[in-house]
Amino acid sequence: MRRLTTAALALGLALVLGAAAPAQPQQQQPTTIPAAMVDDTVYLIDGYLPRFSLKKAMNKRYAPTFDKIQKTILERQARGETLTCSTQILTELAWLIQYTNETARVDKRLEDLRRSLKLPPERQRAALLQSPDDGSWGGCYEEWFLRVYASADPLKQLAVQGARPAYPLKFLERVDSGEKLAAYARSLLVSDVGRNGRNQRKEMNLGLSALSQMLFLPELAYLFEPSWQRDRVAQGLKDFMDHEWQDPETGYWGPWYKIDGKLVKTEDLSITFHIASYRNGDIPRIREMVRTTLRIRDRPYPFGWHDRGTQNNHHAYDVVRLLRLGWPHMTDEERANAWAEILIITARARRLSMNSIGEFDVSPYSSLDEAYYFGVSLFDELGYFRASKRFWTFLPSWQPEDSEELRQKILDNIEHLGIRTPMMEAAKRKLIASD
Repeated sequence: MRRLTTAALALGLALVLGAAAPAQPQQQQPTTIPAAMVDDTVYLIDGYLPRFSLKKAMNKRYAPTFDKIQKTILERQARGETLTCSTQILTELAWLIQYTNETARVDKRLEDLRRSLKLPPERQRAALLQSPDDGSWGGCYEEWFLRVYASADPLKQLAVQGARPAYPLKFLERVDSGEKLAAYARSLLVSDVGRNGRNQRKEMNLGLSALSQMLFLPELAYLFEPSWQRDRVAQGLKDFMDHEWQDPETGYWGPWYKIDGKLVKTEDLSITFHIASYRNGDIPRIREMVRTTLRIRDRPYPFGWHDRGTQNNHHAYDVVRLLRLGWPHMTDEERANAWAEILIITARARRLSMNSIGEFDVSPYSSLDEAYYFGVSLFDELGYFRASKRFWTFLPSWQPEDSEELRQKILDNIEHLGIRTPMMEAAKRKLIASD
C-alpha cells in the first residue's frame, strides 16, 4: 500500500510539473591526518554542511564581471560563433573564483579572457587541438588538472573513430604509476580552506574523474602504449578509492575538510557519480550508496540534488545514473521511491529545462555544449528515446509520445548551432544511438 501511495503521489506531482510553462533558452606529498583529528571526525550525515566565507567574498568581488562576460559568450555562441578558447578560460576563472583566494590570478585570467574574445575563429578552434608538447588537449587552460579534464572527451572520440592520438600522452607522466596516482589523489583529499584559502574539491572531482575515464573505460585501453602500465595504475587508484576514501557507512565519496580542529567528511553526488559510473557499478558498498542517494534528495548540490533551489539536468543525470547502477540492489520500497523521483525528474526536465522547439535552457551552464550534453545525457539515461534504457518503469510498454519528435528537434538545433566540440559530438552520438 505504501509503495502504491508513493507512486500515486509521484504521478500527481509529475502531472502538475508537466503542466508548467516551458523555460526560454537562455606533484605533491600525501596529506597526513593527525590521529587525534581522526577520532573527532564530523560526518556530513550529522547534518553539517561546509560553508566558507572566502567563497562569498570572492563572488562579491568578481561575480558581476564574470556574469557579464559569461552572458556575452553565451549570446555569441547562440549566434553560431566558435569560442572554445574563451570558454576554457571562463571555466578556469570559475574555478579560481569559487575554490581559491588567488585574486592576482583571477585578475590576470580576466584580462586573458577579454583578449580571447577578440581572437579569430581559427585561433578559438585551436584550443580543441592536441598539444604536440605534452599530448594534452585544452590549450587555453593553465592548470594541469583542467588539461587532463579537457583530454578525456577527445580520447573517447578517438576511440569511437578507432584512431590514435597524434602525439604521446606525456601529460600523464606525473601519474604513471599506481603509487604516484594514489599520492596525487591523497594530496587532494583534505582541504584546509581557513589556512591556505584553497578548496581542493573541484580538482579532485574533475582531475580524478578524467583519469578514471582514461583508466577504467575498456574502450580506451588501446590508446596507451604497452610500456604505460594502465592496469597497475588503475589498480592503484581503485585501492585508494575503496580502502582509504569511500565512507563505509554511506558508500559515498567526497572531499574532506579541516574545520575548527575537526575533520568534516562530505558525501558528494558528482564525485560519487563519476567513480560509480566509470567503474560501471563495480564498487564496494553499493547498497549503502543507493540509500544515501535517495536520502540526500533535499540537500543543496554538491551534497545533494538541488542547485540554487531547484534541480538541473546535470545533477539529475548523476542521480538517475546512480539509481540505474543501484537498481538491482534495491528493496521494493526503494524502487518505488526511485520510480517516484524519476517521474518527477522526467516531468521537470521535459517542461522546465527546454522550450517547445527543443532548445535547452543554458542558464545553469557555462557553455551551450554543456547545456545540450547534460540535457541529452539525462533523457538518454531515462530511456526517453530508447526502450532498452528504461530500467525504472513498471509499465514495459510505456513510451513517451513525443520521443522521436523531440529527438529530431534537438538534433536539428545542434546542427543549426554548428558547435563541433567533443562534448557536443558526444551528445549527438547519444541522440542517434538506437536499440
